[in-house]
This record gives sequence, structure tokens and C-alpha cells, in this order.
Amino acid sequence: MKTVEIVLLIITYTLLIVALFLQLICYKRKIETIETVYFTISLLLLIIAITVDAVFVPLPQDAETSIATMLSMVLIAVTTPLQAISERKLTVPKGAKKALFISAGILICLIVVKGFVNFLVFVDKLVALFLGISVVVSMIVIQKTTPKTITASTAKIERFLTYGTIIVISISLITNYISELNKISLKIGFLLPLIFIILAVCKIWDDLERLALFKAKEISATQNIHNYSFTKREKEIAELLVKGMTYKQISEELFISIPTVKTHVSNVYKKCQVNSKFELIKLLSV
Repeated sequence: MKTVEIVLLIITYTLLIVALFLQLICYKRKIETIETVYFTISLLLLIIAITVDAVFVPLPQDAETSIATMLSMVLIAVTTPLQAISERKLTVPKGAKKALFISAGILICLIVVKGFVNFLVFVDKLVALFLGISVVVSMIVIQKTTPKTITASTAKIERFLTYGTIIVISISLITNYISELNKISLKIGFLLPLIFIILAVCKIWDDLERLALFKAKEISATQNIHNYSFTKREKEIAELLVKGMTYKQISEELFISIPTVKTHVSNVYKKCQVNSKFELIKLLSV
């Protein structure tokens, strides 16, 4: 059992790091949200905290949850709904986000105080409740709304996440029962690593689809540039804009000043009758 736990942990860390790497690439190309990056980082922090508690600083079975683990749980409780909202076609009142941050702030203060006093025994339950409500609300948002970016595998990924989680919970309950019967002590268990593996696989799958879609749009946009009466320099700048480059990056790439870049970009927008880089890419990618 311990060997299986170690193997699962190695797989979990590897997949989360790969997912984070892909998300940073996608974020740089403006096809992924920063909230998703924060969500993956919070997952990584939680699994690190749990590993440290279980392996390097083993706590007694009746010990309360460590401060690092509780702080990581609060981070996940905050980033989970933010990530879900950022990727869905949904308008959320500012008050809702403010309430989320205030609740998280209060819990973080209680967790820190708990590190110095022992009477705040209810904090563990509050953190677990906060995380549970956050996950449930996020799942409802995902089920009731449409994603902003729809790829060929969006529906498959969501089904995989739903069914995979159900299967994992069932397997975990069975293995925990078998372990108790055979008096085998599990330091971490299988549930969290398996859920994290499923989440990481879904994010990797989704980001690979995004990158493929982005590449196809980029090729299409490069071809469509020739349909407009751009000058040679305007074509170069339009191609770099489609690749997601900033004014500064275009300036360094073409060895021209930023004001000159802005002038050419303005001409490109005027000829295409658009007002932003997003509109330009959308127009040229058709």
C-alpha cells in the first residue's frame, strides 16, 4: 500500500507541474486565465503540505490539521470558484467576490491565531466547510453555464472529470475499508492524489486543445492578412499581433520605436475596422 501511495504522489506531482507549465504557456498567449494558474498552484501547495505532514513531519492520527494544510485549503476554496467563473460565460456581482475574499481573510486570521492558542478547535471544521461549499458552488456554476472557450473535447473533458471523480471516490472508500480490515496504516490515502491526478489530466487535455485551436487560428489569421491592403510593415506587425506579442515585444522584434509600433497598429485596426487585438484576431481567424 505504501508503495502505491508513493507512486501516486510521484504521478500527482509530475502531472500538476506539467499542467502548470502548459497553463503558463497558454496564459502568455492569452488563451488561459490567471485564475486557472492560481488554482493549479494552490493544488500543488496543498499536496506539498499534506506530503510534508504525512512523510517528513508525521502527526499522530488524532492530531488536528496543520496550519500549512489549512492555509492551502483556504487558497483552493478561493481559487476554485474564481477559476470556474473566469472560464464561463457568467456575470458575477462584485459583492460575491468581496464576500469570498473577506471569508477567506477571516479564516486565514483564525488559522494564524490557532497556531499560538489551542482553544480554537472549531477552525478545522470551518475550513473544511468553507472548502466544501466552494467546491459545490463551483460545480453548480460549471454545470449551469457555458464555457467561454469551447474546444472539440470540452464535453468529453467535463464528462471525464465528473465520472472520474465518482469512480475515484468509490475506489478510495473500498481501499480504505480493505486497509482498516488488514490494519494497514495509510499516511495520505488514495483519494486526494487520485482526484488531483484527474484534475491535472483534465487541465493538460484542455490546454493542449487550446494550443491546437490557437495554432489553427494563428495559421488562418496569417493567411487572411494577405486579403487586406496592408503595407509590408503593417503585415509584419499584424502577424506579430496575432501571435499575441505586446507593443514592446514587437518594437524589439522589428527594431522600431514603440510610438512607431502604435502608429502602424492604429493603421492596421483602421483598415480592418476593429478596435483591439482581440477583435483583430477574431476577424482574421474566420
